[in-house]
Amino acid sequence: MSAICIVSLACMQKWLSYMYSNKGPEMILNFGWDLRFNDKYYSGVDLRSFSFGETKRGDEVELTRTIPESVQEDSLMMVHVHYYDVRIFIDGEQIYSADTDRYMTGKTLGSGFYMVDLGPDASGKQLKIMIRAGEDNAFSSLASPEIWSGDTFYQDYAAGRIYYLALAFFFIVVGMAMIIMALAQEVKRTFTFADTVRFSSLALLAMAFGIWIFTGSDLSEIFTSDIIQKVEINYYSFYFIPIFFIGFHFETGRFKEPKEVRKARIRNLVYGIAWLFGVLFIAYVWYQHTYNNIGLRSYITIAHIYDAIIVVLLMGLRIYDLIKGINTHMISSYATIMTGLAALVDLIRYNFYSHASSGGSAGFTMSTLYFVMIVLVLSLFFDYMSNTVKGAREEERVGLISKLAYTDSLTGLNNRQATEQYFDTIDSSGEQYIVVQFDLNSLKVANDTYGHEEGDKYIQLFADTLKHIFEGKGYISRTGGDEFVYVMKPKAEGDRKWIEGKLKDLNAILSNKDTGHSGLKMSTAYGSYDSFDGDARNIRDGLRIADARMYEMKKAMKAKR
Repeated sequence: MSAICIVSLACMQKWLSYMYSNKGPEMILNFGWDLRFNDKYYSGVDLRSFSFGETKRGDEVELTRTIPESVQEDSLMMVHVHYYDVRIFIDGEQIYSADTDRYMTGKTLGSGFYMVDLGPDASGKQLKIMIRAGEDNAFSSLASPEIWSGDTFYQDYAAGRIYYLALAFFFIVVGMAMIIMALAQEVKRTFTFADTVRFSSLALLAMAFGIWIFTGSDLSEIFTSDIIQKVEINYYSFYFIPIFFIGFHFETGRFKEPKEVRKARIRNLVYGIAWLFGVLFIAYVWYQHTYNNIGLRSYITIAHIYDAIIVVLLMGLRIYDLIKGINTHMISSYATIMTGLAALVDLIRYNFYSHASSGGSAGFTMSTLYFVMIVLVLSLFFDYMSNTVKGAREEERVGLISKLAYTDSLTGLNNRQATEQYFDTIDSSGEQYIVVQFDLNSLKVANDTYGHEEGDKYIQLFADTLKHIFEGKGYISRTGGDEFVYVMKPKAEGDRKWIEGKLKDLNAILSNKDTGHSGLKMSTAYGSYDSFDGDARNIRDGLRIADARMYEMKKAMKAKR
């Protein structure tokens, strides 16, 4: 399955790359710029090698150059922005502005790009781009504006980022499919609720990673120009990734030994604390961003530290399991370790580019994390399915054994062992009860005269009659060959009258049952005890009283024959 998904991605990329193999920007305006940075002036600047160092909110940059004569009439100019507003002029006339109002009101700005229509006669004219940093360290360098063909921009741009587009949609679609599976499992009660939560966490992890790729690769601009919201979605999805990662690793509790249970509880406690810290962190970030207008990237360092702690924690526990020979999660252990290493490498690389490189974080690109995440999601999926299905089958087997142990094989009613446990729950609850002891008459006659097979049918007929008469309202069991017990916990005022009426009509109903033999008429003797009227210490004492009353009725019935 993993190989099929990866091969499908590769084939999709190859096909789209073939269709748009020679497409891209018509030209990139790298050099020839006159640049003003606050009160400093530079001429003949090549933006690929120019660095501003540290910037502060309000720092201004003005770029000026002549638009090449080769620019076509339908051309669009891609202007990259990174937390600054932008105003564009041609021959001194402003033709475009973005995020200026947000800058003036002190709101956070976005990161991405805008497409600017240069107009029909732009070639040879003077182009001026003015920007103002919307926050401290908004940028340390500037991306070169690009000229694109207006007619085919969207497909050309998408083709140039087909790897990211394919990866993003792969994770999003896989995550959505998993969510549907998780909901179906919960509706059908295929797995436990804890297993469904783990599976949902894996699905949300895949979706969050896909959304992070989609927004972080500037692909959302194909569909919308709202880069402010794009940045918010990008950061929130990134902040949620470790939370979903932790959610998948919670232990689900299928343990046999007390030592295993204690270890699982300790791990879940650690996971829970880490998970709760992540949730509180996101809630705090959301509050500060929404109500105090603090940029989401202000917390990226804290998020990276949190990510590193989570990665090291999960890697350490999985390595410990492998060393100790605990192979319950063999597949996910290797996948977690591999992903953790890739994530740590990219965290270190990103911070190196951000703090030690002259080009800042703009020079950072993912190394192997994208590929490793594909392996992780698929590995965790198959690990989850194999372990969960195995656990579900084990629970089903145990449940079947338990059912056989507590069920009368002939009638399907509860047996004596199940009744003893039920009596314990009645006594511990302190609830009122009515217990009835039944003794099926003429069973010996049925066995001796017509054979034990007919005797079994006679018992089954009586059991089915009790089920029908009491309509599932109460507890019915077969505690011996011809002995049956019924227990009801009266809730409403009419419950006692209801059971009195059922018992009064019981033998009349039984006498009309077709036993298959004209000489065999069905009847029963019974006795009841109501805890509301008596003083029995427990339900077993009550059953003894009911049994004594049943024998009195049995003697009276024999005397009438």
